Amino acid sequence: MKFNKDQLEGVAKVVDNLATAAMVAAMVGGFVDHKIGWGTILALFVMFVVLVSAGISLRKSKGDGHGN
Repeated sequence: MKFNKDQLEGVAKVVDNLATAAMVAAMVGGFVDHKIGWGTILALFVMFVVLVSAGISLRKSKGDGHGN
């Protein structure tokens, strides 16, 4: 399935929002309320890094329908 430029930007925004949610969950749940363990905090941080990388990658692709 090929996405155009606007569709890729929409998916990138969703990925950005998920990355933000992961970081907020790690900060609030781990460091503020101490309700989650270090393993979960680490997993959320890794998820944040992966999602930010995916967002950057989506924005680098041209989205002209040719997979570039």
